[in-house]
Formats: sequence, structure tokens, C-alpha cells
Amino acid sequence: MKKLFEQKRLLRFLFWLWGLIVFVLSSLPNIPTQKINIWDELFRLDYLEHFGVFALLGSFFIAWKADSNGRFYHKNHIWFIFGTFIFAALDEIHQIWIDGRTFNPLDMIYNIAGLLVAYTLGVYVIGLFYKK
Repeated sequence: MKKLFEQKRLLRFLFWLWGLIVFVLSSLPNIPTQKINIWDELFRLDYLEHFGVFALLGSFFIAWKADSNGRFYHKNHIWFIFGTFIFAALDEIHQIWIDGRTFNPLDMIYNIAGLLVAYTLGVYVIGLFYKK
């Protein structure tokens, strides 16, 4: 697994490709929302999708930018990290202009939460692979 994290060109490609896929999928019109009943409350499954999609985007970024010892220094990439948060917000906002889609602030919160988890837990997880 450590060798995978050393493939910086591949990880950079996956990061940008995933960002493009996220934007294209969020631009599709009229996507139905799946809901499940949890303790007599409806929960939208797309919240988990938003979280997971952006957690993966953040994970690709961490893996791409981690140094040869598996360390990631947030302060070295603060502007790019800030840019991913802006992307997460704009990705939701642009749905105002897509037929059958709406702006949902909770979706945006889940987008940003996925990035936050990736930028905190992802650093730890990648560090574990480098210690082996």
C-alpha cells in the first residue's frame, strides 16, 4: 500500500478526475432522493453520499501531497485546502440553476464535513501505512 501513496502523478490525476466527476454528477438534473426511516424520522441517504464523495476527494489530496515519510503538513497547503472548501460550497450552490435540483445547505455542510474528516483522519491513516 505504501507504494500506492508514492505514485504522486496517479494520485494527482485521481484527485482532479474525482473533482470533475463530482461536478458532472452534481450537474445532472432530476436525481431522486432516497430516504430511510430511522427511529420514526426520515433520513436522506444523499447526505451520506455527499459526505463520502468529499471525504474521498480530501483523501486523494492528502495522499497526493503527503511527503515521502507519509506526513502531511496542513500549513503548507492551506490555500489549496481552502479552495476545496470553496469547491464544496460552490458545487452545492450551482445546483440552483440545474432543473430538478435545489440548493440544500445541509448538503453543503455534509460536503464540508467530508473534507474535514479527510483532512484530519486521513493524515493519521496514511501515516499508519508508512509506519509499516
